[in-house]
Amino acid sequence: MIEPFAERGGWAALDVDTPGRSKEDEAKGREIASRFHECFRTEPGRFVLDRLINITILRPTVTPESTQFASGITEGRADIVRQIMANIELAERGID
Repeated sequence: MIEPFAERGGWAALDVDTPGRSKEDEAKGREIASRFHECFRTEPGRFVLDRLINITILRPTVTPESTQFASGITEGRADIVRQIMANIELAERGID
């Protein structure tokens, strides 16, 4: 199982493609991305997304007074916003 990765060297070893992505999975991914795009490319959707970006991604994850637990929650919230943004981009440029 590790042989394909062992043959690669350097950063190339980290480039892992999802084996056997089916047409059904691709269609489902396009549908999900399309729905995110429909929602967040409207005027109210952009307003909400801008607000989410400002209160998550643009704020520091770790502060001097934050605990490891609080930092993990903060990062998790920011990751959800990044997933929304990734789906919008996916809908705009298409699935490779």
